[in-house]
Amino acid sequence: MPKTLKWGQEYSVLLDVGAIANAFILDTSTLNGTDVLDGSTDFVDATEYVLSVAIQRGRGNQLDQFSPGTCRVLADDRASGRLFDPANTASSYYQGNFDLAPRRAIKILAGTAELFVGAITDLDITYEMPNLSFASIVSADGLYELSRTAITAFTPSSQLTSARVSAILNRPEVNFSTALRDISTGVATCGTVAYSDNTNTLGALQAVAIAEDGRLFANRRNQIVFDPRISFTFSTAIASFGGTATNEIPILAIGVAYGQETLFNRVQIDVDGAPTGSIASDSASQTQYGVQTLSFSQVPLVDEAAGTALATNLLNKYKEPKIRFDEISTSLNACGSALWPTVLTLDVGDVISVTKTYTTGLPLTRTESVFIESVTHDITPSDHRIRFGLGQAQLLTAFILDTSQLDDVDVGLG
Repeated sequence: MPKTLKWGQEYSVLLDVGAIANAFILDTSTLNGTDVLDGSTDFVDATEYVLSVAIQRGRGNQLDQFSPGTCRVLADDRASGRLFDPANTASSYYQGNFDLAPRRAIKILAGTAELFVGAITDLDITYEMPNLSFASIVSADGLYELSRTAITAFTPSSQLTSARVSAILNRPEVNFSTALRDISTGVATCGTVAYSDNTNTLGALQAVAIAEDGRLFANRRNQIVFDPRISFTFSTAIASFGGTATNEIPILAIGVAYGQETLFNRVQIDVDGAPTGSIASDSASQTQYGVQTLSFSQVPLVDEAAGTALATNLLNKYKEPKIRFDEISTSLNACGSALWPTVLTLDVGDVISVTKTYTTGLPLTRTESVFIESVTHDITPSDHRIRFGLGQAQLLTAFILDTSQLDDVDVGLG
């Protein structure tokens, strides 16, 4: 059953052990009733034995691709009567058709908010003499599933990046559920690319994200999300951290970065199949900071002009170092319960406002709108700490009358 921790929030750790609910059974179920052909997963609630939960999703840098999200649940296997131990033939988790095994689903909930949905990758038991035992249940999201599949040879024609993402996910050897997709329409166009046999699926999708200068990640509900470049604009922050208003989320720690990890004044895009690379550079930045090169190869864009447009877009964003908030943390202990629904449902790609107030120097207050690039939850009986990795909010290249081309990457906001 769900467990309420000392600050008042209820949590649930739900495991798929193979039980099926609402399955249509011949000679038992009624036509037009609630039973369905394959049934639905009937999760078991293992919360009472859980000691801690650690969730990590996102990427460390805006120019990185997203890694598979992971979750680690540590449970007291002795207190459970060795329920989690696959070597225990008396466990109800391993009886008959039941089987708590790799690839079974897992859900982590805080109240009704899904913090993580994925599939088990490892279930390990550790014994500490004389009679302690702990179960470590490690799981990953849909990006991990895609990283372990490969596409066979095919050659799609030119299409928007979003259509290319769908084409890859639709491949019969991938067959990724349409119910677990959130694909927004892209801005850039992919060219005709001959994918070879045994091309890694996640790698192919990430190459499309590079071509778009977009995001491809799994959200907290385990949907594969494709965010195109057009969504990388300033928008109203959906949450505020660090201010003095009653709806401001308190900050426990904040990181400020000012370095060359996102400083690039020469960008080279090698379009797949093009004879030469597309290069954009800024001589003033190179004079001040030296040549800092960002390069991507085999980018599946339609032509070299599209490669130049992408290189220019990246150069404009990264040619100067920027002072920026790069991480904040908070906890449910520090927040009032009215803020919990907001804090718990923040996800990668959301825009938030962050305010830092100083006691000396100028200015005394600094506020930035930033993107969430990563989310980490550490849940123990004493605290629920949440860390957000941050990235600078990005503006699109402005559409300039008589200069920009229709259907190019310039889309109207600068």
